[in-house]
Amino acid sequence: MGARVFSAIVAHCFGLDVAPPGLYNTLKLGLLLSLVQSRTDAKDQFHSLDLLVLTTDTLILDRLMTYSLSLAHRGVRHQASGEMFACLSRDEHGSGTANIHGGSALLATGGICMLGDLGCYKRDRLDAIQTVLESRTVSVFIPGKKYGEDADQQLSFPVQCNFWALTDSTDSRRSSKADCPVLGTAEMGPVPLQMAEVFGLVIQCRDIVGDQTLLTQTVHTLQQAVQPDKPLYASCMKTSTQDYQELVAHAQSLQVELSPEAEMILHGYYMASRRVRSHQSQGVKMSVASIKLLVSLAEAHCKLSLRTKVLQEDAMIAVLFCENSVTLKHGTSALVIPPDAVFPCDLCDVDGLQKRDVILEELHQNILRFIYTYAPGADTYITEE
Repeated sequence: MGARVFSAIVAHCFGLDVAPPGLYNTLKLGLLLSLVQSRTDAKDQFHSLDLLVLTTDTLILDRLMTYSLSLAHRGVRHQASGEMFACLSRDEHGSGTANIHGGSALLATGGICMLGDLGCYKRDRLDAIQTVLESRTVSVFIPGKKYGEDADQQLSFPVQCNFWALTDSTDSRRSSKADCPVLGTAEMGPVPLQMAEVFGLVIQCRDIVGDQTLLTQTVHTLQQAVQPDKPLYASCMKTSTQDYQELVAHAQSLQVELSPEAEMILHGYYMASRRVRSHQSQGVKMSVASIKLLVSLAEAHCKLSLRTKVLQEDAMIAVLFCENSVTLKHGTSALVIPPDAVFPCDLCDVDGLQKRDVILEELHQNILRFIYTYAPGADTYITEE
């Protein structure tokens, strides 16, 4: 239980300046995981963990993401009208050479580039973002004649930052959903499905407090304004923004390794999902990027839990995040899990934590049965429990 409780409490008590506990817990954990996975490892490899949020309330979530951006080692808030990647200019000192100006993505190296609401971007900008997210490189073409060179040049720069974006799922200007939607898929507003695919992790913020969501948020905001220094929630630790900054910085510095048990679950889930979803009517393809996302999520959860070995519990959280994300894009599969599988119940007290752990253990067994049933050769490395 301990391997999952710490990260749950950290997420539950996160961002209380913006949103009350119990609201957007899945997103809060996703933001924290992306934050701790925004630095290169000991081999100078960058394990990206991009995040696309579907919501009906872009204002509050934009505030929450902006607050989270302040915890990043390097955080850049991109403006839709600004330069995203790189541009050229002639050297102002008269030498005739080209100056390359890095845009938001390059300036955010080793940190987070927050794109904001994708509904504010024109289609050509979205296409450019999609291309860079697929290749993780920025290419700059330098025409030789214009800058006094005999030949043209093309330079490429690695993009080593995580991208955060959100979209209004009620925006009907361009719906990405099919005419006959599959069970489990979500409205993505103006964002094409191909764009959601390259982000990898997609989180839908649901109203887990029922019809009282707006009232809960309103009361929280008013209390923060009237009594800013008064603790509002007895169930939450008194944790400052500086405490979270120090936690994220320490978690980023940890070097982790996959345990054999965690690796088996990640590999087994990937192989089982690949087999099941390829036989669906849409013929969904589980790409190599999916296994990279799974590993990145599991490593990030391990770091956030302040450990150096990725356990089965970390792998299971990664699977739940990934399966929810794939379901939002392509619909349900043989592995049926609740929409908010990572936080299936309220965490208002110790009983809530225990209830969550019981549910997660049941989901753990469901994942193992799914792997054992559908992954090729799973019986050689997964013990049926």
